[in-house]
Parts: sequence; C-alpha cells; structure tokens
Amino acid sequence: MQSDAENRRMKICYINFKLDNPRDQITLRGLRENGASVVEIADDAPGLKKYLRIAQAYRARRRECDLIMIGYAGGVLTILFRFLTRKKIVYNALSTFYDSMIISRFDGSLFSLSSVRYYLLDWLAFRCASLSFVECQAQKDLAVRVFHINPDKLSVHMVGADDTEFYFDPSVPKLSEFTAVFRGMFLPEAGADIVVRAAKELEHEDIAIRIIGRGLLKREVEDLISELKPANLELLAERLSVEDLRQKMQECHLSLGQLADHPRVHTTIPHKAFESMAMKLPYLTGENKGVMEILEDDKTCFTVPPGDYRALARTIIELKSRVDKLERVAGNAFQLYQREYTPKILAKKIIEEIADSDPKV
Repeated sequence: MQSDAENRRMKICYINFKLDNPRDQITLRGLRENGASVVEIADDAPGLKKYLRIAQAYRARRRECDLIMIGYAGGVLTILFRFLTRKKIVYNALSTFYDSMIISRFDGSLFSLSSVRYYLLDWLAFRCASLSFVECQAQKDLAVRVFHINPDKLSVHMVGADDTEFYFDPSVPKLSEFTAVFRGMFLPEAGADIVVRAAKELEHEDIAIRIIGRGLLKREVEDLISELKPANLELLAERLSVEDLRQKMQECHLSLGQLADHPRVHTTIPHKAFESMAMKLPYLTGENKGVMEILEDDKTCFTVPPGDYRALARTIIELKSRVDKLERVAGNAFQLYQREYTPKILAKKIIEEIADSDPKV
C-alpha cells in the first residue's frame, strides 16, 4: 500500500469524449482530493475529428503524466491509445457496452450486428487496458464470464455520489403527505411502470408518489399513467437543476430504487442508491444482486421482490407508520456512505490499486 506522499506523486492523464458524467466527475474530484496530479483531455467533435484532436492534445502533454486513464464508456479510446502510448492504460469503464446497450436497451438481438459490434468493442477494450474498473462484483463476474477476461485485470470501483451536490440538509422540510420518490432514467431495468402501478394501489392510503425521470420508455410510462390515472402520482419529466433535484428528493420520505424484474438490475448499482445514502433518505429497492453488495435489508435499505408492484405498495404502507425504522435505516446508510463511499475514499482505493498493480507508477 502506498503512502500519502507516494500517492501525491501519481500523475494521471484522464481522457474521454466528455467528462461531465457522474462516473468521471466523481473520480476526478476524488483523485485530486488524494493529491494526484490530473491532466484532463476531452473532445466530442463530430466524426473522426475528435480522435485526432484528442491524440494531439495528449501528445502535447504526454510528459506531464505517468499513466493514462480512459473515462466512462471510452472503450474506443482505450483501444486507440494502446497504439499511441506505451504508458499504462486504466479504463474506468463502469459497465460493459454489451450489458448497457443489449441487455438493458435491447439495441439489437443476441446475435445481431449491433450485438457483435458491442461485444467486440468490450472484448478489445478490456484487453487493451492494463486494468479496468467496473461498478460492482456482479458486473465483474459478467465481464469475466462473457468476455473471458483475466479477473486480475478487472477491479470493482463503486460509483459513489458527488456530496457537494447530494447531501443531507436538515433544513429541508418534509412534505405534509407521506411521499415516496422515484428518480432516474426510464430504462427497462428501472421499473417506473412498477411504481405507477403501485401508486394506483396506494391511491386511497394518504400516500403520494413522485416520479422524476425521462428517457427511453418515457412514452410507455406516460401512456400507463393515462390509462390508470392514479390521483396521487406526480410526474416531473423535465430536466431539473441539481439544486431543484436535491430539493425534490429530500423533501420526500422514501427513495425508490430499481424495481423491475430484469437481468440488468443484478449487474448495476444506480447512482440514486448512493445519492439517497448521502442525503440520509431511506432507500427501498428491488432485491437485486448488484445493490445488495453494498446494502443490507432492514439495516441500510428496504427490499421488495423485483417486479412485484403489490409488494411494493404493501411495503410503503408499512413503512409510512414506522418513522423510527425509516430514521434508523437512513442513519445507518448515511454512516456507511461517510465511511466508505465518498469521492475521496473511493479514489484513494483507485490510486492504491493502480500502484499495487504496477509499483513503478
């Protein structure tokens, strides 16, 4: 394990097409908080121009870094830089394209051209990197099994949350009516439809449901709301500022996680899990393999069977009357976040793993 003085000497060139996503922003902040020197290179120009400009930017600053770190979804860049440098390449992948595009979004059937393209991209990217970080052990197991990657070249690095944006603010008053909030993209694994159906079950229970989201299945979610017409449901489908989002979440009493019965839920941990922990907001999720790597039912979260909207409704009714339980579980999760999942703590583990995998860095 490296000392803090040794960590401060680590010089990283962090590269991606864009660096405004949570995975990269949280990692970048944490690296700097641990004293690492970080050079950022990003370009999302159309076509091949971005690759040329990224390569030129790296060439101009290559002497300022010891290693290359490629950011989230930068598989193509990982492959490209294997031909541009002899330096160590670390791929901060989060997940595989195959998992997020084929298993989640169904962008092509199992043996379609899209599926083959994503498979080859992942296969090459993981082999071109000296070390790759994925978001949970279940995601690592998937990559090892599907892409036959040496497990020593893959490491688990949790996403965490930016606690300068998502944090506990005791001055935010709770809504007068007990309200559960579902926040996230409308993807098949998210289970927004489960939340809408549960809202209908709760219509006469003095319980409100707030949905904040948009994305792939937005039309389907809106159609289901139009069909069921739950009077206790509020849909916020527009993009909110971070300040508004934090307010809209924290004034609720319960945060809802991924709830669908879908294979993707078992290989991912959503951002809102960490955000809810950081905001001291009790978290209710489907009992999914990925999120249960970090949370425990009735200690740091609450769980329901995936895809069961009636069980979800029953659990929300039960929790409404158990303020003591909500506060205890939320407090435990908040302490867990502070102890293990702040950007600085997570990035320290990254630095140690990089250094341990190559003592010369």
